[in-house]
Amino acid sequence: MESVLGLIRSIPKELEERRVVLLLIDGLGTNELRVPKRHFKKIELRTVFPSSTPTFLYSFHSLLPPAEHGFLEWYMRFGEFIVTIPPWDTIEGIPVELLAPIDEQEVFPFKPLSQLLKEKGFSSHYYTPFADSIFTRLTSRGASQTKIAFLSEVFPLRDADFSFIYWHSIDSILHEHYKGEAFSAELRLLEDFIALLWKKLPKKSKLFVLSDHGLTEIKRVYGLPIVDGCCPVGGSRVAFYKDVEPEKVQATFRRRRIPAEVLRLEELEEFGKDFSRRCKENFGDVVAIAKSNVAFRFPFEQKKVIRGAHGGLDKDESYVNVWIAEKI
Repeated sequence: MESVLGLIRSIPKELEERRVVLLLIDGLGTNELRVPKRHFKKIELRTVFPSSTPTFLYSFHSLLPPAEHGFLEWYMRFGEFIVTIPPWDTIEGIPVELLAPIDEQEVFPFKPLSQLLKEKGFSSHYYTPFADSIFTRLTSRGASQTKIAFLSEVFPLRDADFSFIYWHSIDSILHEHYKGEAFSAELRLLEDFIALLWKKLPKKSKLFVLSDHGLTEIKRVYGLPIVDGCCPVGGSRVAFYKDVEPEKVQATFRRRRIPAEVLRLEELEEFGKDFSRRCKENFGDVVAIAKSNVAFRFPFEQKKVIRGAHGGLDKDESYVNVWIAEKI
């Protein structure tokens, strides 16, 4: 098992022997959790690229790498709109489905993991604060859901073969404050929750605690330029340009002294020449990856303080710890 995606793909096989509970802590990366070593073993795995929540969630639910599913970052081109995925809102915060008819196949054109498990005879239950979004509705087909505002609302655990718990507090704290007292306090609270979750797990269960990505500390934010009429899309540390030559983007970045590597998508090991048409249509085939400690601000974004960000290739955003415990 060399990647987080490989671990996720192993879930159907795991369920043949035991129940599985997967706790996804958004943004935790390789930060440590104090969990009992007598119960939990820890491994380190590489996550997807771009190292971002939307990219990861599309891979999680589709079991496909980003090059195949083609949903690459937070900001995406969608017809006349630039939307955030998920939850599929416009950059003004309006759900796209309220503005124009939207084909479900455009949002999630795959068979989700939950439906695959149902076809194999396994039940699933998903816990998430974002149960009302069109993305969650489509990616949880075949599963029951609980909308949670607090982690305590996970209890009592529903009777399901596969339980998926998504929680976002660490990511929010690191974006706004990076590592400080609030971050340390939240880690302690999560450790208490994991201890309680472990205690309440039934026998013949396996618990996975993992993350979608880490965050890197940001010391400088650069505004991204519009190049040859193309407005970039993407995320805090990776941007995509469409129908523009990479040399033109590179020259513009150099003039503005924006520290980034600019290349064609096919030059990346994670993509190569065989990638989904959605990569180019909805994002672009020229990618700019921020250097260490640098974040991007898009032309349509307001200025804001960014302490931590992700999406790039630095180790602290590209690798995650995974804790595994089995109750016999």
